[in-house]
Amino acid sequence: MKSVIQKLYDVYMNENGGTDSKMVTKIAGNLCKEKKEAAYQCYRELRDKLSEDLAGELDLLMDKQLEIYPQELEESFAVGFKTGARLMCEILSEEADDGKDR
Repeated sequence: MKSVIQKLYDVYMNENGGTDSKMVTKIAGNLCKEKKEAAYQCYRELRDKLSEDLAGELDLLMDKQLEIYPQELEESFAVGFKTGARLMCEILSEEADDGKDR
């Protein structure tokens, strides 16, 4: 059974394609895209230098990394969401305490 945070993550990824429509996010997304393309180019260059056996081993390693990546994204989303919720609770708690002192 998926948690509420996991469901929110799924909605976020499905509706926004993992990106927000705001200009700041677009700029960050473009930078990320450029970095991904540069990393892939480095991978291709390295792979071309390797023997067939070593290139196969590199491909297996990269496949394992690509399996882990979505899990890391989901975990990071959950941690960030929980941190934001804790921050809000702390702020609201402090505001409630300040209100009692008056």
